[in-house]
Amino acid sequence: MKSLFRIPPLCQIGFSLLFLAMISTANPNDCHAESRLLIKATKELPRHGEGALLTLDNGRLLVVYTQWYGATGNDHDPARLVEIHSDDGGKTWSEPQTVQENIGKMNVMSASLVKTTSGKILLTYIRIDSNRFANLWFKESTDEGNTWSEPKQLSHGKKGLIFTVNSAAIRLKSGRILLAAFGSPSAWQKDEHFVSFSFYTDDEGKTWHRSANEVDCPLRGAMEPEIEQLNDGRILMLIRTQTTRMYRAYSSDGGESWSPAEKTDIVHPEAPMLLQRAPGKDAPLILIWNNAVVPGADHQGPRTPLTLGLSYDEGKTWKNLTIIEDDPKGSYSYASMDFRNDSLHLVYYGPGGLRYQEIPLATLLQKNSEP
Repeated sequence: MKSLFRIPPLCQIGFSLLFLAMISTANPNDCHAESRLLIKATKELPRHGEGALLTLDNGRLLVVYTQWYGATGNDHDPARLVEIHSDDGGKTWSEPQTVQENIGKMNVMSASLVKTTSGKILLTYIRIDSNRFANLWFKESTDEGNTWSEPKQLSHGKKGLIFTVNSAAIRLKSGRILLAAFGSPSAWQKDEHFVSFSFYTDDEGKTWHRSANEVDCPLRGAMEPEIEQLNDGRILMLIRTQTTRMYRAYSSDGGESWSPAEKTDIVHPEAPMLLQRAPGKDAPLILIWNNAVVPGADHQGPRTPLTLGLSYDEGKTWKNLTIIEDDPKGSYSYASMDFRNDSLHLVYYGPGGLRYQEIPLATLLQKNSEP
């Protein structure tokens, strides 16, 4: 196998940068899809991101995302959850409507959407009250997202932070809803250190249970985990770290407990990723992440390029890399995807606001042969 060194032209900044990239068997391909700005950032609404995309039974594309307002758009600034939708496969989108007003002393953010076996939609998110106190909350819809219940508390921490990244909830083959989470005594403080864990419900949100143990990683810890079920029933967790590599852990009991974390070969800055399985028989896992690092730089490098990779061996190796975005001045992160009419639909935070692409699955789901 050949090593692929992805070197974006960011070295124009005034110091020497070392870029590394993931081992692959082929050069990355451009996806040739149109990158569209769905929601533009403004002075009044400076940031749009950390959202979730779900394809509904009638074909509607539903997006619930975080809308920052009244400040500069930092993580701790005021924010609410809003929704937009498309009934024509992403060609046109509705105007934003508030789904959850800010009930936190800081904000609410980081939406996940998942459909239960009965057809109910669960919307999970974080309520942040301070840099030392946050819990997970959720809402539910029984009419395809047209109306939502009152907010309900999911986690019941008495101190510290319980977070989740966007698009971190899945439904297992058993029908269990599993939500990846992470926590720390604080954020942006000296005692900050994150560990990852999970919450699960077997009764569509009536009761939630936390995993019996936590997953830890070096330096700043185990952050923003993403999960997907493997063909053998186990759950794969991929984890953001400060080490320039992704870490992973496994659960063999539906998220009730987790193995110790282990380092992978996936080169990765301190940034989020997105993990999901493509539809269909023998379908691969899809991973979207920033496939370059700058050791020692802020967050171990820029959040560009945005890369998509496929795994046909349940996450052991990643091939068939596709470049989603690669502007060296851009920052691309917090993606969410779902599938409709043989296309992958993708929303993510990027230059200018909330961005969107539609990519035909036929251009992605092609196995690579060894050279």
